[in-house]
Amino acid sequence: MSLPPRPATSSPSALAKAEVIQPADYQYQDRRSEPRQDCDDRGALLYTSEKQVITCRIMDQSPSGARVALDNVGAIPAEIWLIDLDTHMVRRGSAAWSTPTRMGLKFNFVQTLIPGQPCPQRIPQDVFDVWMKLTGQTTDTPPEKDEGDVLYLD
Repeated sequence: MSLPPRPATSSPSALAKAEVIQPADYQYQDRRSEPRQDCDDRGALLYTSEKQVITCRIMDQSPSGARVALDNVGAIPAEIWLIDLDTHMVRRGSAAWSTPTRMGLKFNFVQTLIPGQPCPQRIPQDVFDVWMKLTGQTTDTPPEKDEGDVLYLD
């Protein structure tokens, strides 16, 4: 069985006409594997290779990614640490996309930092120090001297 012949067209533009069907914008807003939660957290991006700290607003986040707003994205390194100053979470990842004032991040490591506790083993000291500084904690308190079993009498 053969197909009927194709009708001849008189102009090449007749072949080029095609109807483009695009889904509504809301269908492209979130194509991620897990939903993002809206937030407005204070944050900082740490580019460890350049030792650069950039303040940002965390607009939405999930365990595997976040969208941040900042003044100017600039050059983006391969590894980025996001420090959430409101939840005391640090996340390591990379840029998934960027515009001049926004960036989407995908994470490969997440850790909660607890005020007053020492730096966790898997967190670089630079990241911990920036978190301490930005949250107003001091690291320069001298260690208490152990005076042993001393009894003071008046």
